[in-house]
Parts: sequence; C-alpha cells; structure tokens
Amino acid sequence: MKWDICLLAGMILLALLIWGGFNLLNKKDADFVLVLQEGEVVARYPLSEDCAVTISSDESGYNLLMISNGMASVSDADCPDRLCVRQKAISRKGESIICLPHKLVVLIESMEEGDVDAIVN
Repeated sequence: MKWDICLLAGMILLALLIWGGFNLLNKKDADFVLVLQEGEVVARYPLSEDCAVTISSDESGYNLLMISNGMASVSDADCPDRLCVRQKAISRKGESIICLPHKLVVLIESMEEGDVDAIVN
C-alpha cells in the first residue's frame, strides 16, 4: 500500500513536470488574431493593438471581438447558448474561440521566421 501511494505520487509529479515543460517550450509570442467565418479568413487584427470589432454573421447575428492587453475574447454575442462569450480570453499561438451558431473561429497566430505572409498563386 505504501509503495502504491509513492508510485502514484511519482506518476502525478512526472505528468506535471512534462506538462509544465511542454507549456514553457511551446510558449511563443503571438502576433495577430485571425477571424474565420464559414472557413474563410474575414479579418486579421494585431494582438498588440487594443480594439473592439463587431463581426456580423449571415443569420443577422453578431459577435463582439475585444482585443485588450494582448488578449482576445468574445465579450458579447447574440447566439442562443453564448458559449463563445463564456470562453476564456486567448493570447497564445494555437488557442481559439469558436461560435458554432455563427460559424465563427477566432484563432491566435504568429508570424514565425520562414512563414509566408502572402498568398502565392
């Protein structure tokens, strides 16, 4: 019984160390907020500039995107469940806020060295 507890505590400690290391190594500065609606990029906003943007959907709905202090959040929406409003503010590359009723995705991206910054035909 004593060794079982030690083994379990060791496994939990190892998992926390791996998780913490992954978060430290994967922490990259984000540059911009990408807004996609129905799978298409509709806007790109710098994360460094504070702003409030109303994003309208085809169903006469809206989402209010707030960018403040290097973080993006949806502060208001008229969708039925308002799950997008309840999601936490995002600031790290790869994080997203999704509103299914309005088919909206707010995604944090960064421009890394070697990334292409224009569409090439």
